[in-house]
Amino acid sequence: MPDAVVIDFETANERRGSPCSVGYAVISGLSVVESGAFLIHPPEMRFGGFNVSLHGITPAMCQDALAWPEALDRLEAIIATSLVLAHYTPFDIGVIRGTCADTGVLCPEMHFACTRSLARMVWPGLGSYCLPDVAAAAGVLLRSHHDAESDALAAGGVAIAAARLLGCGSVLEIYTKVGFYAGTLQGGLYSRSTIPGASHRLPRIPSDGAAFDPHHPFYEHDLVFTGGMMSMTRHDAQQAVVDVGGRAMTSVGKKADFVVVGGEFHGLLAGHQHSQKMEKALELRASGQDLELLNEVEFLTLLRGGS
Repeated sequence: MPDAVVIDFETANERRGSPCSVGYAVISGLSVVESGAFLIHPPEMRFGGFNVSLHGITPAMCQDALAWPEALDRLEAIIATSLVLAHYTPFDIGVIRGTCADTGVLCPEMHFACTRSLARMVWPGLGSYCLPDVAAAAGVLLRSHHDAESDALAAGGVAIAAARLLGCGSVLEIYTKVGFYAGTLQGGLYSRSTIPGASHRLPRIPSDGAAFDPHHPFYEHDLVFTGGMMSMTRHDAQQAVVDVGGRAMTSVGKKADFVVVGGEFHGLLAGHQHSQKMEKALELRASGQDLELLNEVEFLTLLRGGS
């Protein structure tokens, strides 16, 4: 039985319940012994332009692909009872949870851990913990970002590099050595994985080499994030704001200038269509506050200095 299986999903649109591809890398000891990927027919054949621009997968490519129940069966056969790794488990495990919920398929049982959290412990102080930056820090080749197999292989390489640095003989030994708690999917219940020292505090200090431009759209402005993003994790987006002279905030208040609205929400209050942050933002706008709502594409455009 392999020690771990790394997975990476690509999605057709902004919803996590829209998988169109999954890649995997099987790890035994300190080696990848098998890898691959296959296309998935998403429950809703709606492909967003932003997503297609990331991974290049089109509706025509997925027309005859496996539907979710069969794709999940195939993935479960590869994983078996192995530990599941992903570079950002809230997204990849979220894809499984979201698609199962949307299709009425029973959620599989599995234990999982996040290589991004692991990287925070092993390589502290990186300006970004997106997969390309972590792979570079670990000396791992990332052949083609947002190609599912390539990303799974790179995340697996990160886990193996971390194991070697920690003096472990296998990826599984890392988690015994550092005292981590695996996340769990069981009976539809979800619990996050935790790793000591993997801090998720709000970034306040600019990354090394960051230079402020007083004319940047976010300079000296307060930004709040709500909902999940496709292109980066929330922490990395917050750090990017700090690196251009802005301030990342946790709550929407009278000082907020922008609210960045991601495309995916989990755990909405019963009877509510929006997150609490979004509802507060709409309330403040209605009262006359100069508060701008941005989707992910608009945020990225402004982050790069666009108008």
